[in-house]
Amino acid sequence: MNPGFLTFILISITLILLASGWKSMLLPGIPHYAIVIFFTAWCLSGLFHFRLRDGIEINGTVVVLFAVAMPILLDRRSIVTGLHYVSLSLFLASVYYLLKHLGDLDPFLLPYRSWAGTAWIAAMLAAVLIRKAKDQIACLSLALLCGSALYRLVHPDRTAVPFGGLQFQDEWWLTVFAARMIAVAGENAAASVRYASKSIMDRWRGLRK
Repeated sequence: MNPGFLTFILISITLILLASGWKSMLLPGIPHYAIVIFFTAWCLSGLFHFRLRDGIEINGTVVVLFAVAMPILLDRRSIVTGLHYVSLSLFLASVYYLLKHLGDLDPFLLPYRSWAGTAWIAAMLAAVLIRKAKDQIACLSLALLCGSALYRLVHPDRTAVPFGGLQFQDEWWLTVFAARMIAVAGENAAASVRYASKSIMDRWRGLRK
């Protein structure tokens, strides 16, 4: 699959789900105007590249992700809470980098594509550790940015590829999409278990009477 094609597919699926009324389940607590601004900024920023003095090329989506992540992590929180989410982001970044590095050393560790397996593992950790949708997206955005930056520092031969390019965009969309799907599935499963247990207890009380 060519880089960027997965991003196109996941963006299309996300827009279809949001238009079909899944917004309250997939992105609760995020206003509609923020979603529209994000998708517009993502599509426009992906067309631009910025070149630093040392020759490193940065895609515009990196700026968008930083602009999304930092205000969410630090907005209306105490310093301790903000640092807690930043530390979670750095933890996910370290896991992300470790798995990518291990995938390069041992291709059989993560089957098919190391970046896809890394994305799924990071998504599962985020779904377990972080509850709110906007916090998941912010933490994963900061984690992938920091993890990718560290990976590029350790592997200077990869600097020819733009930071935040199509491959990174595929990883980000797969990670965030998988995290939200896992979180929604877990919440629905937990709600079903609570409903079933409550129903069983009510029937048990009725039988005892």
